[in-house]
Amino acid sequence: MTGAKAAAADGHHSNKETPCAHILAEEAPAIRPQTSCAEVHAMLRRNEALSALAVVSAEQPVGLVSRLEFLAKMARPYWPELFDRKPISKLMDPAPLIVEWDHDIEAVSDLLLSQKPKAMIDGFIVTRDGKYSGIAKATALMRMTVTLAGERFNRLSDALHQVTEANSAKTKFLANVSHELRTPLNAIIGFSELLSRRLYGPLTAQQSEHVGYIHHSGQLLLSLVEDLLNLSVSEAGQMELYEEPLDLQELLASCAKLVGPRAASASVHLEFDENGAEEWITGDAVKLKQIVLNLLTNAIKFTGPGGRVRLQKTLSPAGNLRIEVADNGIGIREQDIDKILQPFCQAHDKRAHPNQGAGLGLPLTKALVELHGGQLFLHSRLNFGTEAEVRLPATRRRGKPEGAVPETDVEPLTGT
Repeated sequence: MTGAKAAAADGHHSNKETPCAHILAEEAPAIRPQTSCAEVHAMLRRNEALSALAVVSAEQPVGLVSRLEFLAKMARPYWPELFDRKPISKLMDPAPLIVEWDHDIEAVSDLLLSQKPKAMIDGFIVTRDGKYSGIAKATALMRMTVTLAGERFNRLSDALHQVTEANSAKTKFLANVSHELRTPLNAIIGFSELLSRRLYGPLTAQQSEHVGYIHHSGQLLLSLVEDLLNLSVSEAGQMELYEEPLDLQELLASCAKLVGPRAASASVHLEFDENGAEEWITGDAVKLKQIVLNLLTNAIKFTGPGGRVRLQKTLSPAGNLRIEVADNGIGIREQDIDKILQPFCQAHDKRAHPNQGAGLGLPLTKALVELHGGQLFLHSRLNFGTEAEVRLPATRRRGKPEGAVPETDVEPLTGT
């Protein structure tokens, strides 16, 4: 008894919202340890509602008599003759589960299962300030647990509904703001470009420099707005694929050509086999280019002068397409990998701060990959580099369409 009671006391915690054990307690007569087994037998036979009897000494519970167990024992041959005149202390359970009246029901369930599973059948004793208060049945505990679980489910459902509505409102807000910003930004970029071309007259060197800053800043902001718009559309589940047959080799080559000048200006060597074999797939060319360009731009951005970035396509043993962008740059801490795939989250690395953006590139890339039914994997070691792998399902592979010709001739990469 002492161990069970101590466990109950250790597990107690105050929770005003959770019902306590006192609501489970049913009034039931208590008996003294000296009460004879014959008297107990008669009490149980007279009152079939009694599932158990508490054995109490000086108002403190010292044992429990289970109706089923006691009657089963007394039904054995010679047991009445042997025990009728003996005190009930000889047949009681001397270590029943005892819980205080203010013990919360969830903790009682844990105690019942971990400390005294037998109480599922026998029941358990509820006390108030250590004094006997009543008997509780496991069936009542289970009913209350089910009720609490239902109430908790309803609260969680309501909370989820509120979160979903808030997220939808946020997505609509971002989409509306992004859409409204594009028009003035396009005007800023357009007029700054006209100024830089001296179409409205000559500029001083300082004016020309400042116009260049305006044009560059406008382009960066427009890129951010486009990412916000795309991400909000993706989160709303409204982004669509415009699929067509395309040569993945040609698409990768065009992406490598586009970022070639950036890699050269950063003194980063860009590796890509422009003579690789054709690989025809079905996909959205614009979105796939955005995926590859985002990964290449990131790799170049976080690779120092003299570093290397490799772009290649491979097939997995299962036939899935893999687009890999690997670099030997600053790398990412393992605990930051999941973080940087969330919108607006960035890795905590001082070396990366000068190059960090708004934290939308990788989350948007991940969304675009998943829109194609694929997966984005990041493998990285701090100070050793990062490998980004886009894995597209084998079902996207297809044969070369009849009469297909390259849209553009891709020049070999030079100077990277």
